[in-house]
Amino acid sequence: MRYWILGACVIIGLALINSRFPGLARYMSTQYFVRNSGATQEWAMIDFADAQAVRSWYSVNDGVMGGVSESAMTATSSGTAIFSGVVRFENNGGFATVQTDFNPARSMALYDGLKLQVRGDGKKYGVYLRNDTRRVLYQATFVTEKDTWQEVRLPWIAFVPTSFGRQVTAPPVDPSAIRAMSLLIEFKQQGPFALEVKHIGPFEE
Repeated sequence: MRYWILGACVIIGLALINSRFPGLARYMSTQYFVRNSGATQEWAMIDFADAQAVRSWYSVNDGVMGGVSESAMTATSSGTAIFSGVVRFENNGGFATVQTDFNPARSMALYDGLKLQVRGDGKKYGVYLRNDTRRVLYQATFVTEKDTWQEVRLPWIAFVPTSFGRQVTAPPVDPSAIRAMSLLIEFKQQGPFALEVKHIGPFEE
């Protein structure tokens, strides 16, 4: 019920803003989550059923360090996306990521963390979140069960500040200003990998 009340308030507020401040209305519209088309009707940061949204993810692999690992985010016909590729250790490599950017930043300060619905291959994966600086990425990890759909909950406190793969001292992640999100695989896991993603969005305890 609380979400229907909140939704009604949002619609009324946006109508008033749109009539008086059209520029602000365009900005505000980017701050609300799209709804999944599935029966669960959960708030989602990315609509994986939208091929255009899936194409907004791009690879950032160990090639920046001379490595030769590969990765891609690919839409499926079932409304999900698959993060897949190959991790190789040659040339001091060993990691692969895909990233999507949010402009303007997404605000999730009213929530307690991120929830993912994924089906993996038994390997360990991670999520990076970025605030204003590109030098600090906030990482949380999870382990998948092979060929099994899982709901993964990552509270904000689980995201530790890192820089170039190492934990650093920095302020905690600011959920009111999420500017980029990445999925990653490293952790000395050589070979092919595949992580199917159905949903990424905030959760509330």
